[in-house]
Amino acid sequence: MAAQAFTHTARGVAYPGPATGAQATRALRGLKVRQSARLAAIAGLGATMALGSVALWTVVPAGVLWLVSRLRAATASLALSVCLAVTVRIPTAIDLRAQALVRVERVYMRMTSTRATARVVPGWRRSLSDSDALGPASVLEKLMVASVLLALVALATWFVAFAG
Repeated sequence: MAAQAFTHTARGVAYPGPATGAQATRALRGLKVRQSARLAAIAGLGATMALGSVALWTVVPAGVLWLVSRLRAATASLALSVCLAVTVRIPTAIDLRAQALVRVERVYMRMTSTRATARVVPGWRRSLSDSDALGPASVLEKLMVASVLLALVALATWFVAFAG
């Protein structure tokens, strides 16, 4: 626990010794508030990454389909432009959302003082003997895998139970 330097300019005292009394209490209270705010920000960033990774596979495609359906309502028939709009806009929207998630992960890593793993060779370019070359997965990678599995379970549940 680091104490702040004691300074009292009215008395002409300024030396880098430990703070005492009320100054030490205020310094410790400020330190606890900063630590609490930092933990809350880290938790908020983690929640943002978790919700964002689920939204990447659900909300983004549904939003694009809803937008294209509004465009389709303006035309009388299903045109090639509407099909092309869906084909182009969903991957583009997912890519933009993924880039935003990567930015959030960078801030999360900076706040938690974790280092990015070294670039690894893709699996298709690596031999089986190089399997120990993989570093630990980042928080975003784990969240993305979990969200894809959740989306697949939801799709299978919908298909089996509600598709008729």
